[in-house]
Amino acid sequence: MQVISHRFLSRLARSWVQAAVMVLCLAPILSIAREVPLTIICTTDLHGHVLPCADYEGNRDVGGLLRCASAIRDARERYPNVLYVDCGDLIQGSAESYLSRGRVMLKALEWLECDAWVVGNHDFDWGVDALGKLHDEAKTPLLGANVRNKPGTAPRLPKLRSHVIREVDGLRVALVGLTTPAISSWLTPDFLGDVLFEGSVESLRRVMPSVKADHPDIIVLLVHQGLGEFRDDHANEIEAIASRFPEIDLIIGGHTHKVRQGDRVNGIPFVQPGYYGNWLGRIAMVYDTVRRTLVKCDTEVIQIGKEWGECEELRRLLGDELRKAERYLSKVLSRCEEPLTASHKPPCHCPVQFLLASAMAEKSGAEVVLQGVFCEESLEAGPVTVADIWRLIPYENRVGLLSLTAAELREVLEENALQAGSHRFMGIWGLTYDLDLRAPPGSRVSNLRLPDGSPLHGRKRMRTAVGSYALASGGGRYPVLNALSRKPESRLEITDIDTRTAVIEYVGKRRRLEVSPCGGTMMKPGSE
Repeated sequence: MQVISHRFLSRLARSWVQAAVMVLCLAPILSIAREVPLTIICTTDLHGHVLPCADYEGNRDVGGLLRCASAIRDARERYPNVLYVDCGDLIQGSAESYLSRGRVMLKALEWLECDAWVVGNHDFDWGVDALGKLHDEAKTPLLGANVRNKPGTAPRLPKLRSHVIREVDGLRVALVGLTTPAISSWLTPDFLGDVLFEGSVESLRRVMPSVKADHPDIIVLLVHQGLGEFRDDHANEIEAIASRFPEIDLIIGGHTHKVRQGDRVNGIPFVQPGYYGNWLGRIAMVYDTVRRTLVKCDTEVIQIGKEWGECEELRRLLGDELRKAERYLSKVLSRCEEPLTASHKPPCHCPVQFLLASAMAEKSGAEVVLQGVFCEESLEAGPVTVADIWRLIPYENRVGLLSLTAAELREVLEENALQAGSHRFMGIWGLTYDLDLRAPPGSRVSNLRLPDGSPLHGRKRMRTAVGSYALASGGGRYPVLNALSRKPESRLEITDIDTRTAVIEYVGKRRRLEVSPCGGTMMKPGSE
C-alpha cells in the first residue's frame, strides 16, 4: 500500500507540474483572448458634403468627408479592430452628390470600407425609385429594419436589411439599423409609393429574434433618430427603444444634427456625431470573452477642423465628380445691385422670400404662393452664382399646386401663424392679409385681399403653390393644409418643379436681379 501511495503521489505531482507549465505557456494567449478591444467610428447627416463646408455657428472651411477620411484612416492605424458606420442622410445636400445622384457618396463609403449605412429621411428626397437604384449599386449594406413595402403591392424599393453581422477578432458584432418613422409626414405619397415606416419598438420586436439567432456578442443599434432634450417625439424614439431593449449595447444616433457624447439612456451608451462631417464619433469598447460581457464602452465626439488635412487618395478617386460640381457651382447667373436679405421672423416679408416666391409663381403659373425662407443666408451685392442659390436652398423641395377658396386660404394662414418665429413660418405672395399674433389661435388672420386692396371672391378658387414638404404636413405641423390637399375639389398637382431649379432659372433670365413684393403680411402693431 505504501508503494502504491508513493507512485500515486509521484504521478499526481508530475501532473501538477505539467499543468502549471501548461498554464504558464498559455498565460499570454489567455490574457489576449480574455479581453478584445473594438473601436467603432461613426458619421451621420453628411448630406453629400465631401468637401469642407460651414457649421451653423458660421465657422467656414470645416468638416467634410475628405477630412473625416483622414481621421478614419488615423483610427485604423491606431487601433487594432475598427468598424466604420454611417447613420443616414448621406446623399442629399451637396452639388457633387446631386449631380452624381448620390453615387459619389457610395464610391466614398466603399473606399472607406464602411460596414453599414442606415437610410435617412433625406435619402428618400429623390424618390424610392432613385434610392432603389442606389441600393442595387451599393457595396455598403443599406439598413432599414422599419422600412417595409405595403403587403400585396409590387415593391418599388428593394427590401432593406434589418442588420448585418461583422466578425472582428473572434467577436460577432450585430449592426442593426432603423430610420425615423416620421418620413411619410415630410414626403408626399407619389415619392414614397407603397413604402411604409414602422414605429421603432414595433420593428425591433419583429427583428430582434433574428438578430439574436445570429449569436452576436455585441449588439449596436444604428438609428437615424436623435435624443431629445426632454422626451421622445413622433420622429425620434430613443428613450422608448432603450427602455424596452436593454440587451442593446450601444446606440448611435443622427437626424437632429446635434452633438451628443457621454450620454446613457436607460443605461445604454448613446452618441451622435453632429452633421456635415464636422464631427466624427468614436466609441472605445472592450469585450471580455471569458465572462462574455462588455466591460468598457466609452463614447466621444471628435471635431473635424482645419487641423485634419484632406485625404488626397480619396480626393483623387472622386476628382471627376468634384470638378464637375465646381464648374456647375461657379456659373454666374446674374448680378445683385443691392443685397437681398433673409429672415424667417414674421411677417417673413424679406427680399429672399420675394425671390423664392416669384420664381415659383413664374415657373408654375400660380396666383398665390406660400413659401418661407429655408435659412437666413443672404445674397450679397455683386455677381450671383449657382453656389449662392444653393446656400439659399439647401434642400430639394418640389412645387405643389392646389385650388383654394378664400375661406380655405384663411384656414391655412391661421395654421401657418402657429409657426411664427420659426423657420417653418411661410410668407405669402399674391395676397395681402393682416396678422395679429396677440389674438387667440383661429382669430389671428383678417382682411384677406388682393395686392391692389380688393377683396377675394368668396367662391373663386385660387391656384396656390406650396412646397411638397408643407403639403405632406411638414412633420405634422400643417394638418389643415394636408387635409385640404386631399380634397378632390382642391385638384392637387405635385409638379416636377424643384424650387432650387426654378430659382436658378429665374435668376439666370435677368441681367440685373431685382425683386419686389406682390402682396404680403401686415403685422398688427405690437404683435411682432
